[in-house]
Amino acid sequence: MPEIWLRYGTTDVALDIRFENLASQISASFAVMSDEERVAVLGSVPVSDNMLVLVLSSSKAAALTVDGIVNAAQGKGLTGITVDVLPAFAGPLRANLSSEISINRVDYQSLEERLKKFQSTVIVSQVAYDPLFGFAGAPTTILRNFFTGKMTEMFRTKRAGKPEPGVENEMFRAAISFSEGIAATSIELVASRSGIAGMYVGSVDKAFAKALSHLRSISVTETDAAKSAIISASSESGPQLTLASSLNSLWNSIHAVREGGSIVLLSEGREGLGGGALQMFAEGRLKTEQLAHTEYISGLEHIVYLQELAQKYELGVVSTLPHYYLKKLGFLTFASVKDALDKLLAKQGKSHKLLVISDADISLVRARS
Repeated sequence: MPEIWLRYGTTDVALDIRFENLASQISASFAVMSDEERVAVLGSVPVSDNMLVLVLSSSKAAALTVDGIVNAAQGKGLTGITVDVLPAFAGPLRANLSSEISINRVDYQSLEERLKKFQSTVIVSQVAYDPLFGFAGAPTTILRNFFTGKMTEMFRTKRAGKPEPGVENEMFRAAISFSEGIAATSIELVASRSGIAGMYVGSVDKAFAKALSHLRSISVTETDAAKSAIISASSESGPQLTLASSLNSLWNSIHAVREGGSIVLLSEGREGLGGGALQMFAEGRLKTEQLAHTEYISGLEHIVYLQELAQKYELGVVSTLPHYYLKKLGFLTFASVKDALDKLLAKQGKSHKLLVISDADISLVRARS
């Protein structure tokens, strides 16, 4: 049997699959920057006293970058550095930052008014694939979190019924346009569990564009369309914490599975569903008929995609979350990865071949034409 380990929460679990049942295993392999290269790039970042560092990612790479910025500023005798972080990212980021760096959870609505209070601003973000915007990074994260009225307007206009990771769609272009007027220096990261593969400094839109070019060049994989797949996110804690954060891994992989097939997501979800629309829908506080008219709520697109794709695929999940909620969201539930594998083989036959994707949060897997 091949030795395959998949991330499940904070641990790795073995997938005991026979060679004859393995169609392919896909995992990310990013060549990382050396410490010297990373320090050199950070040395080009303008720092000042009374400077805001706005952190839009919870990754280890983002924490390492914030440490580097603060250390560089302090090395120049600058001590008036304020670090703001989105509330959902505060816990994981705090765990990876130097102990002496204090952070503030974002509790303001107006980003513009916040930036006016500082001499300069540096934004730290990390690019990824996103089912609604095509790609995630500083422009899309800012739009999602600080301009909810615009998000509602755009979401209602798009009315997309399927995820579009890796597609420069209308939502993507609007986010780029919206970011062009933000007065800040942006550091956009390309990273994996191995470390930082790329670090791009510039205006919000230009740093994003450069990082996306790099991401696309190293993280897109084509494979023969499979009848079924088992997927998990990488070893970063963020994509594993909630169902909402895990779902992007599903959307990055689903187009590699033939319609009518099965796809099983590993999502421990030790911090729950992730709040927002998923929580409301599972608890019955958001109804299907309300989706087209409600104000945008975090994760609303996931409800739309689940309803659309549950008609075309068998969606399964291995999770510690209550199965009652998961079933309301349209998932089949499995007790373990072994249980999922056994039931897939029982359904499809003992000679069935599965696709296994172990870094689905940072990989885009497509069916070969």
